Amino acid sequence: MKLVAMVLAKRKGDLLEIACDLSQFGFFEKGTVKEVIIAASKIFINKFDPNTRHSVPYEDYICFIDVRAEFGGVVFTDKEYPERVAARLLSEMMNGYVKKTQGIIGAPYPELQGIFKNSDPKANDKILEVQNQVNEVTSIMHKNIDVALGNTEKMETLLETSDDLSTRSKLFLKQAKKANRRCCIIQ
Repeated sequence: MKLVAMVLAKRKGDLLEIACDLSQFGFFEKGTVKEVIIAASKIFINKFDPNTRHSVPYEDYICFIDVRAEFGGVVFTDKEYPERVAARLLSEMMNGYVKKTQGIIGAPYPELQGIFKNSDPKANDKILEVQNQVNEVTSIMHKNIDVALGNTEKMETLLETSDDLSTRSKLFLKQAKKANRRCCIIQ
């Protein structure tokens, strides 16, 4: 699960802000990859109608796009990154930019780096966190059920042994009474 880049750009215009993590690429690839991300972002922002949201596969990545009247934003993630988190980050980026610039498109938005750094899906997605807790509890309960079933089998064996001992003791008691009567008759 990896967030690759977050991009803000004007419609039919320039790049406003970019935050990216290109550590998975080689040293000589980083510049080219960044240029491709910027170019793809501009294409996506200009391609779609204003006030729309889209999710588009792009090579080995998924691009989440939010286009407004004058600008747009794109979030690049790998295919494993949770869609809910990517959509939330996109909304946070777009709404934060509008709030920070007060509608003046073209102003810098350094807060984008902070949003990008705090993009860990495990920390940001409460549903994913709850699902992980449920998975942990489920595995513990499966173990407990297996132990309980094992204990049930042991109890059944113990009950069978107890019944067998009870039957033998009754038989022993009968034989002891017969032997005692014979002893009494002989005397």
